[in-house]
Amino acid sequence: MKTRYNIFFLLWGLLLCGCDDFLDVKPKGKDIPEKIAHYDGLFNNTILTNLIFSKVNENGSITAQQSEIYFIYMTDELITDEASYANMGRSARAAYTYDPDIFLEEDYSAEWSAAYQQIYLYNVIANGVMDAEDGTTQKKKELLAEARVGRAFMHFYLTQFFCKPYQEATAATDPGVPVVTKANSGETSFSRGTVKDVYDFVTKELEEACPDLPLQTQHRQRVYRAAGYFMLGKVYMAMGEYGKALKALEIAYEGTQNSSIILELFDYNQEIYNWGYTGAPNTWGMSCTYPINLSEDNNELIYNKQVSILPITLFLYPPQVYVKPEYMALYSKNDHRAKFFSDKDYTGVTQWPYSKRVCRYMFTVCGDLPDLYLMLAECKARTGDETGARADLLTLREKRMPAAEAAIPASVNSKEKLIRFVLEERTREFMMSGMRWFDIRRLWNDPLFQDDKKNYTHKVGEQTYTLTEDRLTYRIPPKVMSFNSGWVDNN
Repeated sequence: MKTRYNIFFLLWGLLLCGCDDFLDVKPKGKDIPEKIAHYDGLFNNTILTNLIFSKVNENGSITAQQSEIYFIYMTDELITDEASYANMGRSARAAYTYDPDIFLEEDYSAEWSAAYQQIYLYNVIANGVMDAEDGTTQKKKELLAEARVGRAFMHFYLTQFFCKPYQEATAATDPGVPVVTKANSGETSFSRGTVKDVYDFVTKELEEACPDLPLQTQHRQRVYRAAGYFMLGKVYMAMGEYGKALKALEIAYEGTQNSSIILELFDYNQEIYNWGYTGAPNTWGMSCTYPINLSEDNNELIYNKQVSILPITLFLYPPQVYVKPEYMALYSKNDHRAKFFSDKDYTGVTQWPYSKRVCRYMFTVCGDLPDLYLMLAECKARTGDETGARADLLTLREKRMPAAEAAIPASVNSKEKLIRFVLEERTREFMMSGMRWFDIRRLWNDPLFQDDKKNYTHKVGEQTYTLTEDRLTYRIPPKVMSFNSGWVDNN
């Protein structure tokens, strides 16, 4: 019976999603959930798993209006050549060259529309679940908490593209994004507010809701205590509040150690061969069996909010971007993570002078164990626990390379060098995944990382494009601006 409810309300949830108003979420159905199973089933919705903007047509079919995300083209480890650059779509080329106009009037933005589409569905649950006809108060509070955490994180996600990085001195005046807490398609007047308004909302929601989340989960597509506190820690890190972040992340870590699902780091010393690596690049990309995010075998995944990097990794077609040689050089000799990359095409012939990722096409922005260990290490290093930071780093590194090579170099002999080494490890772990974008933003004004800016460049032929502070913030998509001419766009 519950399965039937879940399928019915998955479809109902999809019917909420259109593209006719400025949030791109105008509902088309009138059904209102009534029972606790209905609200519970709404969470089992692919719209909440994938950061893709989808439209449901009148006949019930689903059309992906925009699935490509563009921050994956904007990180500093990437390079291209003229032929590969020509293979990119217009918006991808704009992102790669740090052009201010990534979106034109005819373009949808998954970064904007998918987020508000999800927020609408979370609001349907948050606005009504406590009035469900049946169910215990505890169950209702758990579902309410899950909805509040989900919508809070999606508001935070929006800030990573459409707001300036958080700075306490300017947050109260920097333009924000609309905070939407009602599932009301009739509302047409929205204010951008300020960055402080958004972060105040997000942190309050997470702080209040996380304690009500269930301790355990049945699968990785649902938010539970460990996932919620992971998100809270990530938000505080973006704010530079490393002490608060550490407190949240330690609760998240404790939750992963007492989980009803398997949560453990993959040991690449063994698993990379189980996944199909043979040293022959012409077969590796096509035969790779690294567990996808939707698989219960992905034991590193805490919670799945997945982004696809397939447009820059698809093995069978001409690639668009590669990894700069100096970034590939960050891997030590036997670091197995380097095996995810190749300088050969699918026939095994050396095709380009750089490297590209040929295995693993999905990442989560919302919670996996490598990210948790690295955030813990950075927060501990920044707050004075260098011993703890080194232990967390070593735990991860011993799963990525032979133990003899995993030791932290003796040259990392100060607090500042340790923090920088943690960020190097983040680059190695998430190379060519797009995740580096979030670190570039939050560290833009960090005194320890000012020298890195000289590397924030992309080349096409002899032309060099440099990331500037303005380009840390997308312009609002013209489709969205057309619904509120009173807004001031980003620079």
